[in-house]
Order: sequence, then structure tokens, then C-alpha cells
Amino acid sequence: MFTPTEAAVVTRLPLKAVYNAIDRKTVPATTGSRAGHATRLLDLGALVSLALERRLADRLVPELRREVFTAVANARRNVVSVEGGLLKIDLREPRRELAVSLRELRRARGLVATDPEVMGGDPVFRGTRIPVHVVASLQEQGATEAELLAGYPRLTPDMIRLAPIYAAAYPLRGRPRAQPWRGKPPAHANRRSLAAIAGA
Repeated sequence: MFTPTEAAVVTRLPLKAVYNAIDRKTVPATTGSRAGHATRLLDLGALVSLALERRLADRLVPELRREVFTAVANARRNVVSVEGGLLKIDLREPRRELAVSLRELRRARGLVATDPEVMGGDPVFRGTRIPVHVVASLQEQGATEAELLAGYPRLTPDMIRLAPIYAAAYPLRGRPRAQPWRGKPPAHANRRSLAAIAGA
């Protein structure tokens, strides 16, 4: 089962479009719990329907899309017929794209670990203290792979490629944590003259 956020990432639909499809009952969703939060969950058939939603949204009226998606949910074959066979939908390409996206998401999850003792529990790349969301944010701001590898030598190109996927599928919730040192005096202070620093 997949959350709407995961569904948006693997189907490349905007999150709002996923919620609209759920709210309009174009795709079926069940209520469940993920990480202690109540959420709506989608099965694999719903993901295939959402992958089709990208292609069909401006071509078919919602009622007909609903009929197509009901047929897709029960489909075992690669071609689905609706409207008495007048409309045929080939599912091979959407299923192939979805399989690739799901593999990428699983790979991204496999590279990430969370531990309350490491970086306050923020998701980090396994075996490092490098926060995934920081890497994704730096990429969003224009950082290149070479710059990220220079700044974080323990990163791999695969980690850099998958960081935005993980960050989009699992956004951080709530306010940023207050740092434990905020508002406290420094533990140790040392004064040096500018001349001493320049001479060193």
C-alpha cells in the first residue's frame, strides 16, 4: 500500500492531482496508518490508474475515467476494454514506467536510515551522518553532483540521484527542531588578535 505522497512521486503526478482523484473517487483508497499518522492508502491497481490519469485527464470525462480505472483495477491482461469494447487501453507502457519508478523508490528507501541517536532522527544516508533532505535541498538550489561529492566525500552518485526522490516521497513533517545549543552561552571562548590570526 502507498501513501498519496509516494503515489505522486512514482506516478509523476502533482500531489494535488492525487488527492483530487481520491476525493472524487476516481481511484479507490483505503484509510490506514503509516508512521503513526492516519492516512489514505492506495494499492498497486490505483497506482496504475493514476499513471493513466496523466494521459487521460484531458481526453476523457471523469465518469468514463472512473469506468476505465475500475476495469484497470481488475485487469490481468495488458489491454483493457470499456464501453462495450469501443475503447481499448494498452497498459503495458504505464505498467513499465510504474515498475521503474517503484524500483527507484525502493532503492532510495534502502539507502536511507533513521536513528534517534544520529542527526536527531532525521533520515540520513546509511552509514553516514549526511541528511537526505539537505542533499535534495542543495540540488534544488542548483548544486551539481561534483560540488556535492566535493562537499560530502562519502556520498555516491547513486545517493545524489535518489535523494530528491526520497525527499519528495517522505517530506519532513512539522517545524525544524530547535538545536540544543540555541540560546546557551558558548562552552568555551578564545580571543585572538587579527594580527595573530593573519600571521598564523
